[in-house]
Amino acid sequence: MFDAHAHLHDPRLRASQEAWLEQATLTGLTGICSCGTSPADWEATRTLAHHPFPFRLVSGFGVHPWYVRDLPTDWQEQLEAIIVQEPTAVIGEIGLDGLKDTTSWELQESILRRQLTLAVKHNRPVVLHGARAWGRLVEVLKSYANQLPGFMAHSFGGSLETLKEISRLGGYLSFSGTICNVNATKVRLAAQAVPTDRLLIETDSPDLFPLGGNTLPNDKSDKPVNHPGNLSLVCNTLATLRNLSPEIVTKITVTNAKRLFG
Repeated sequence: MFDAHAHLHDPRLRASQEAWLEQATLTGLTGICSCGTSPADWEATRTLAHHPFPFRLVSGFGVHPWYVRDLPTDWQEQLEAIIVQEPTAVIGEIGLDGLKDTTSWELQESILRRQLTLAVKHNRPVVLHGARAWGRLVEVLKSYANQLPGFMAHSFGGSLETLKEISRLGGYLSFSGTICNVNATKVRLAAQAVPTDRLLIETDSPDLFPLGGNTLPNDKSDKPVNHPGNLSLVCNTLATLRNLSPEIVTKITVTNAKRLFG
Protein backbone atom coordinates (compact mmCIF):
# COMPACT_ATOMS: atom_id res chain seq x y z
CA MET A 1 0.00 0.00 0.00
CA PHE A 2 1.06 3.59 -0.63
CA ASP A 3 0.08 6.32 1.84
CA ALA A 4 -0.38 9.30 -0.48
CA HIS A 5 -0.34 11.94 2.24
CA ALA A 6 1.17 12.21 5.72
CA HIS A 7 3.33 14.51 7.83
CA LEU A 8 6.07 12.33 9.27
CA HIS A 9 8.02 15.34 10.53
CA ASP A 10 5.27 16.10 13.07
CA PRO A 11 6.58 15.70 16.65
CA ARG A 12 3.65 13.42 17.50
CA LEU A 13 4.90 10.88 14.94
CA ARG A 14 8.61 11.41 15.45
CA ALA A 15 8.21 10.61 19.13
CA SER A 16 6.61 7.25 18.34
CA GLN A 17 8.41 6.37 15.13
CA GLU A 18 9.41 2.85 16.16
CA ALA A 19 5.84 1.94 17.14
CA TRP A 20 4.09 3.18 13.99
CA LEU A 21 6.84 1.78 11.77
CA GLU A 22 6.22 -1.68 13.20
CA GLN A 23 2.46 -1.43 12.62
CA ALA A 24 2.89 0.00 9.11
CA THR A 25 5.35 -2.70 8.11
CA LEU A 26 2.99 -5.44 9.31
CA THR A 27 0.19 -4.04 7.13
CA GLY A 28 2.34 -4.12 3.99
CA LEU A 29 3.11 -0.43 3.56
CA THR A 30 5.46 0.16 0.60
CA GLY A 31 5.53 3.96 0.37
CA ILE A 32 4.53 7.31 1.84
CA CYS A 33 4.34 10.86 0.53
CA SER A 34 5.29 13.04 3.50
CA CYS A 35 4.71 16.78 3.14
CA GLY A 36 6.02 19.84 4.88
CA THR A 37 3.71 22.80 5.42
CA SER A 38 5.90 25.88 5.97
CA PRO A 39 9.54 27.01 6.12
CA ALA A 40 9.50 26.08 9.82
CA ASP A 41 9.29 22.34 9.05
CA TRP A 42 11.11 22.06 5.71
CA GLU A 43 14.42 21.09 7.27
CA ALA A 44 12.83 18.35 9.39
CA THR A 45 11.03 17.08 6.28
CA ARG A 46 14.27 17.15 4.38
CA THR A 47 16.09 15.19 7.07
CA LEU A 48 13.46 12.44 6.91
CA ALA A 49 13.85 12.32 3.12
CA HIS A 50 17.28 10.79 3.67
CA HIS A 51 16.30 8.44 6.51
CA PRO A 52 16.67 4.71 5.71
CA PHE A 53 12.99 3.77 6.00
CA PRO A 54 11.93 0.25 4.96
CA PHE A 55 9.66 1.78 2.30
CA ARG A 56 9.87 4.45 -0.38
CA LEU A 57 9.52 8.00 0.96
CA VAL A 58 8.45 10.81 -1.36
CA SER A 59 8.99 14.19 0.27
CA GLY A 60 6.95 17.32 -0.33
CA PHE A 61 7.80 20.94 0.41
CA GLY A 62 5.35 23.81 0.34
CA VAL A 63 3.40 26.50 2.20
CA HIS A 64 0.04 25.26 3.47
CA PRO A 65 -2.71 27.93 3.31
CA TRP A 66 -2.85 28.05 7.11
CA TYR A 67 0.69 29.42 7.17
CA VAL A 68 0.71 32.00 4.37
CA ARG A 69 0.78 34.88 6.82
CA ASP A 70 4.08 36.10 8.30
CA LEU A 71 6.26 34.23 5.81
CA PRO A 72 9.90 35.30 5.56
CA THR A 73 10.52 37.58 2.60
CA ASP A 74 12.74 34.97 0.95
CA TRP A 75 10.38 31.99 1.41
CA GLN A 76 10.06 31.42 -2.33
CA GLU A 77 13.82 31.41 -2.81
CA GLN A 78 14.16 28.94 0.08
CA LEU A 79 11.52 26.66 -1.42
CA GLU A 80 13.06 26.74 -4.88
CA ALA A 81 16.51 25.97 -3.47
CA ILE A 82 15.18 22.87 -1.71
CA ILE A 83 13.30 21.72 -4.80
CA VAL A 84 16.47 22.03 -6.87
CA GLN A 85 18.50 20.10 -4.29
CA GLU A 86 15.84 17.37 -3.86
CA PRO A 87 15.18 16.18 -7.44
CA THR A 88 12.47 13.66 -6.48
CA ALA A 89 10.52 16.01 -4.19
CA VAL A 90 7.01 17.21 -4.93
CA ILE A 91 5.54 20.61 -4.12
CA GLY A 92 3.01 20.39 -1.32
CA GLU A 93 1.11 20.66 0.79
CA ILE A 94 -0.25 23.79 -0.85
CA GLY A 95 -3.71 25.05 -1.73
CA LEU A 96 -6.67 27.02 -0.43
CA ASP A 97 -8.58 26.68 2.84
CA GLY A 98 -12.09 27.65 3.86
CA LEU A 99 -12.00 26.14 7.33
CA LYS A 100 -10.08 28.91 9.08
CA ASP A 101 -11.42 32.38 8.46
CA THR A 102 -8.14 34.11 9.31
CA THR A 103 -6.47 34.76 5.96
CA SER A 104 -7.81 36.56 2.91
CA TRP A 105 -8.54 34.62 -0.25
CA GLU A 106 -6.34 37.08 -2.13
CA LEU A 107 -3.27 36.25 -0.06
CA GLN A 108 -3.95 32.50 -0.19
CA GLU A 109 -4.34 32.58 -3.95
CA SER A 110 -1.23 34.70 -4.44
CA ILE A 111 0.95 32.26 -2.47
CA LEU A 112 -0.67 29.28 -4.21
CA ARG A 113 -0.05 30.69 -7.70
CA ARG A 114 3.61 31.36 -6.94
CA GLN A 115 4.05 27.75 -5.83
CA LEU A 116 2.19 26.36 -8.83
CA THR A 117 4.48 28.42 -11.05
CA LEU A 118 7.49 26.80 -9.34
CA ALA A 119 5.97 23.37 -9.88
CA VAL A 120 5.58 24.07 -13.59
CA LYS A 121 9.09 25.50 -13.83
CA HIS A 122 10.68 22.46 -12.18
CA ASN A 123 8.22 19.89 -13.56
CA ARG A 124 7.10 18.63 -10.14
CA PRO A 125 3.85 16.97 -9.08
CA VAL A 126 1.71 18.94 -6.63
CA VAL A 127 -0.16 17.89 -3.46
CA LEU A 128 -3.21 20.08 -2.84
CA HIS A 129 -5.28 21.08 0.19
CA GLY A 130 -8.77 22.39 -0.54
CA ALA A 131 -10.92 21.97 2.57
CA ARG A 132 -14.17 23.88 1.98
CA ALA A 133 -12.50 25.53 -0.99
CA TRP A 134 -12.39 22.83 -3.67
CA GLY A 135 -14.44 24.74 -6.22
CA ARG A 136 -12.34 27.86 -5.87
CA LEU A 137 -9.15 25.80 -5.99
CA VAL A 138 -10.19 24.18 -9.27
CA GLU A 139 -10.68 27.61 -10.84
CA VAL A 140 -7.08 28.52 -9.96
CA LEU A 141 -5.82 25.14 -11.17
CA LYS A 142 -7.28 25.53 -14.64
CA SER A 143 -4.42 27.85 -15.65
CA TYR A 144 -1.75 25.35 -14.57
CA ALA A 145 -3.12 21.80 -14.81
CA ASN A 146 -2.01 21.02 -18.35
CA GLN A 147 1.52 22.25 -17.55
CA LEU A 148 1.96 20.11 -14.43
CA PRO A 149 3.30 16.54 -14.54
CA GLY A 150 0.57 15.60 -12.08
CA PHE A 151 -1.41 16.76 -9.06
CA MET A 152 -3.56 15.24 -6.33
CA ALA A 153 -6.40 16.55 -4.19
CA HIS A 154 -5.59 15.20 -0.75
CA SER A 155 -8.36 14.04 1.61
CA PHE A 156 -10.93 15.08 -0.95
CA GLY A 157 -14.27 16.23 0.40
CA GLY A 158 -15.79 18.23 -2.42
CA SER A 159 -18.83 17.74 -4.62
CA LEU A 160 -19.24 15.16 -7.37
CA GLU A 161 -19.14 18.00 -9.90
CA THR A 162 -15.78 19.18 -8.56
CA LEU A 163 -14.53 15.58 -8.54
CA LYS A 164 -15.36 15.28 -12.23
CA GLU A 165 -13.59 18.56 -12.99
CA ILE A 166 -10.42 17.49 -11.15
CA SER A 167 -10.45 14.18 -13.03
CA ARG A 168 -10.99 16.00 -16.33
CA LEU A 169 -7.99 18.20 -15.60
CA GLY A 170 -5.89 15.07 -15.05
CA GLY A 171 -5.77 15.15 -11.26
CA TYR A 172 -5.83 12.33 -8.72
CA LEU A 173 -8.16 12.22 -5.73
CA SER A 174 -6.99 10.80 -2.42
CA PHE A 175 -9.25 9.60 0.38
CA SER A 176 -8.38 9.49 4.06
CA GLY A 177 -9.89 7.82 7.11
CA THR A 178 -12.88 10.14 6.86
CA ILE A 179 -14.49 7.50 4.64
CA CYS A 180 -14.54 5.13 7.64
CA ASN A 181 -17.27 7.27 9.21
CA VAL A 182 -20.62 5.94 7.99
CA ASN A 183 -22.12 9.41 8.46
CA ALA A 184 -19.65 11.01 6.04
CA THR A 185 -22.08 10.45 3.20
CA LYS A 186 -20.68 13.08 0.82
CA VAL A 187 -17.11 11.80 1.07
CA ARG A 188 -18.13 8.15 0.78
CA LEU A 189 -20.15 8.88 -2.36
CA ALA A 190 -17.16 10.69 -3.84
CA ALA A 191 -14.92 7.71 -3.05
CA GLN A 192 -17.30 5.48 -4.98
CA ALA A 193 -17.42 7.84 -7.97
CA VAL A 194 -13.72 8.47 -8.64
CA PRO A 195 -12.41 6.90 -11.87
CA THR A 196 -10.23 3.91 -11.06
CA ASP A 197 -7.13 5.42 -12.64
CA ARG A 198 -7.46 8.59 -10.50
CA LEU A 199 -7.84 6.92 -7.08
CA LEU A 200 -5.42 7.19 -4.12
CA ILE A 201 -5.57 6.48 -0.37
CA GLU A 202 -3.91 8.24 2.56
CA THR A 203 -3.90 8.62 6.32
CA ASP A 204 -3.05 12.35 6.68
CA SER A 205 -1.11 11.23 9.76
CA PRO A 206 -0.97 12.35 12.50
CA ASP A 207 -4.43 13.84 11.95
CA LEU A 208 -7.82 12.45 10.83
CA PHE A 209 -7.72 9.38 13.07
CA PRO A 210 -10.16 6.92 11.45
CA LEU A 211 -13.13 5.39 13.21
CA GLY A 212 -11.98 1.96 14.37
CA GLY A 213 -8.30 2.77 13.88
CA ASN A 214 -5.41 1.40 15.92
CA THR A 215 -3.91 3.73 18.50
CA LEU A 216 -0.22 3.93 19.27
CA PRO A 217 1.15 2.48 22.53
CA ASN A 218 1.24 5.02 25.35
CA ASP A 219 -0.79 7.55 23.37
CA LYS A 220 -2.56 9.53 26.07
CA SER A 221 -3.50 12.57 23.98
CA ASP A 222 -7.06 13.90 23.90
CA LYS A 223 -7.23 13.18 20.18
CA PRO A 224 -5.62 9.86 19.17
CA VAL A 225 -2.54 10.21 17.00
CA ASN A 226 -3.16 8.80 13.55
CA HIS A 227 -0.33 6.94 11.83
CA PRO A 228 0.47 5.12 8.56
CA GLY A 229 -0.36 1.76 10.13
CA ASN A 230 -4.03 2.74 9.81
CA LEU A 231 -3.85 2.88 6.01
CA SER A 232 -5.09 -0.71 5.80
CA LEU A 233 -8.38 0.39 7.41
CA VAL A 234 -8.81 3.10 4.77
CA CYS A 235 -8.01 0.55 2.06
CA ASN A 236 -10.48 -2.01 3.41
CA THR A 237 -13.25 0.58 3.76
CA LEU A 238 -12.71 1.80 0.22
CA ALA A 239 -12.78 -1.77 -1.03
CA THR A 240 -16.18 -2.29 0.61
CA LEU A 241 -17.54 0.98 -0.81
CA ARG A 242 -16.44 0.07 -4.33
CA ASN A 243 -17.32 -3.65 -4.07
CA LEU A 244 -13.71 -4.71 -4.64
CA SER A 245 -11.21 -6.78 -2.68
CA PRO A 246 -8.59 -4.95 -0.58
CA GLU A 247 -5.93 -6.58 -2.76
CA ILE A 248 -7.40 -4.98 -5.89
CA VAL A 249 -7.67 -1.57 -4.20
CA THR A 250 -4.05 -1.89 -3.11
CA LYS A 251 -2.93 -2.73 -6.64
CA ILE A 252 -4.93 0.15 -8.14
CA THR A 253 -3.73 2.79 -5.69
CA VAL A 254 -0.08 1.71 -5.75
CA THR A 255 -0.10 1.80 -9.55
CA ASN A 256 -1.65 5.27 -9.50
CA ALA A 257 0.86 6.49 -6.90
CA LYS A 258 3.75 5.29 -9.05
CA ARG A 259 2.27 7.11 -12.04
CA LEU A 260 1.86 10.34 -10.08
CA PHE A 261 5.07 10.37 -8.05
CA GLY A 262 7.33 8.66 -10.58
